[in-house]
Amino acid sequence: MKLYSQVKIQSYLFLLLTLISILIFGCSKELSKNDTINIENDKERLILKLNLRIHIMTDITMIHPSGIKMPSWVTSTNIKDIIVPEINLIWKQADINWKIESIIEEDVFKDQSYEESIRFIASTERDSEGRSNPERLPHLFSLMNPQNMSTADELESNLYHIYLFPFIGNTSQGNAMRGYNFHSVVGTWTNKHNRGGVPEKTLLTENQNSFIRGSLSRTICHEIGHVLGLNHNECESNCLMGGGSNGYSLSNEQVITARLSALDRL
Repeated sequence: MKLYSQVKIQSYLFLLLTLISILIFGCSKELSKNDTINIENDKERLILKLNLRIHIMTDITMIHPSGIKMPSWVTSTNIKDIIVPEINLIWKQADINWKIESIIEEDVFKDQSYEESIRFIASTERDSEGRSNPERLPHLFSLMNPQNMSTADELESNLYHIYLFPFIGNTSQGNAMRGYNFHSVVGTWTNKHNRGGVPEKTLLTENQNSFIRGSLSRTICHEIGHVLGLNHNECESNCLMGGGSNGYSLSNEQVITARLSALDRL
């Protein structure tokens, strides 16, 4: 039988009581950056500290069909000084804090199919129903060094992965890689905002009060949300996990789901 610490038991009890109150009283208010970060104004909710391993995929330049070259460009300093602070600002509404476990400047794994893989990734497009091409995912996974992944024993532990590739497909910015142990990928170049036009460098951050094209930080937060059990379109507006609508907020129910998922891995 799995043994839980007193802290973990207290956290579970709080989340259970909060969920019951939502079901009974219909508390469905969306949380935004300016709202209280504590559900039911509870001042004692524990901050969950989660470990993030960020992989900067170096030694790779991807060429878009338009001819533009897309090298790796995000730096460790960008991650420490800009990206992770923004991630923590966004996830503060769930009292989840992300700690950099490590930043790995990782050469992509190059076998005989490397050139074919990066050409395929750079040319993939969404289908007529707006779904991204799933065939790009094994190609992206094949470029990751297995030595830097989670081991089998670490897959359910407090360690989460984000891989920064130059590009992950037309009109795509991120993918949680559910079928690949959630070793999530994000593109540092994107053409999602211009509907498949010439890719541009992804913004590191964007003003949360005037969402225009999103940012690398927000995309990482969105993919982390999937890893923590959240799906698209589970809130009404200004949603971090929105499929059609975009924003930064999480609903009360989403906060509970994410925290329960995180607690299972602490």
